[in-house]
Amino acid sequence: MLQDLFFKLYRFALPALLLLAMAIASAQQNETPEQEEAEEKAPESYEYASPAYRIERSKIKISEPVSREKQQSDDLSHYLKPANVMPLLAGPEDFTTLIKDELTSNSRGVAILLPDWQQGATAANSLNYLRKVLPDQGWTTIAIQPYEKPANYPSIALKPEEQQEANKTSLEQYRQKLSAMMTAVMEKAKSYPGIFLVIAQGSHAALLTDLYQEEKVPLPNALVVLSSYMLTATENETYAKTLAQTELPVLDLSLKRDHPLAIGNAELRQAYANKEMKASYRQRILHNFTAGYYPEESLLREINSWLRYEGW
Repeated sequence: MLQDLFFKLYRFALPALLLLAMAIASAQQNETPEQEEAEEKAPESYEYASPAYRIERSKIKISEPVSREKQQSDDLSHYLKPANVMPLLAGPEDFTTLIKDELTSNSRGVAILLPDWQQGATAANSLNYLRKVLPDQGWTTIAIQPYEKPANYPSIALKPEEQQEANKTSLEQYRQKLSAMMTAVMEKAKSYPGIFLVIAQGSHAALLTDLYQEEKVPLPNALVVLSSYMLTATENETYAKTLAQTELPVLDLSLKRDHPLAIGNAELRQAYANKEMKASYRQRILHNFTAGYYPEESLLREINSWLRYEGW
C-alpha cells in the first residue's frame, strides 16, 4: 500500500520539478539588458556611498590635545578667585602665578614657590600647604605654574655622546625660558617689602642653582630646595658642585621615602658641600609615610628654624 502511494507521488512530482527547472532557466536566458545593467551597477552604487560618507566625516574638525600646562592654567583661572590669579609675561610667552598677600602687621618678605615640572601650582605634596600657611606668618606667596618638561629630555639616542649633546641642547633651551620666567617673578616680588625666599622643587631646583651661579637671574636672599635631582648622573654631579659653590644660603630638604634619584644624590650634595666648606648649607631628611609627600608641620618647622638661624 505504501509502495503504491510513493510510486504515484514520484510519478507526478518528477515532471513538476522538471518543468520548474526549465522555467527558471528560460527566465534567466530572457533577462533584459536593462536588468543586467542594473545588477552590474548596483555594487558600484554601494561602493560609491562609502567614500561619500568618509568625505563627510573628514570635514569634522578634531582639536589637538591640550598640553598639561594649559590644562592646569585653565583650572587655576576657573576654580580660584580672579584676584589671586595673575598672569605674567616672560618674553613672548606668558605664564600663570598665584599671589596671596601676607596677613600680619609685620611683613617678612616674599616666598616664591616653584613646583617641579609636570606639577601644578597647587600640587598637594608640599608647596600648596606653604602657599596657604606662610601668609599667616608674614610672607606674601607667589606660586608659579611651571612650564612643561622638554619633550625630548632625557634623550633616547643610542650613543652616550649623542645623548649628552641632545640633553644639553634641550636643557639650554629650557633654561632660557626659566630664566625669563624667574626674572619676571623677581620683578613682581620687588613691589613687596622684605626679603626674597625661593622654594624650588625637583629638577627646577637644580636648574635654578645653575642660573643663580651664572647670574642670569636676580638672586634671592635664601634658597630652599625640596627633593632636588636631575635625571642623569653627569647632571647630578654638576648640580652638586654648583650648589656647593654658590654663595646663597641653602636649605636642602628631602624625604625618607622619596624619588630614588633624590635619595641617592642627597649624599653627593652633602659631600661636595663639606668639601667646599660651605657654611650656609643645611641638609635635612624628613620622615614621611606617603612617598613624595612632605609632612606639613615638619616642613614648616624646618624652614622657620633655618631662617631664624640665618638671621631672618
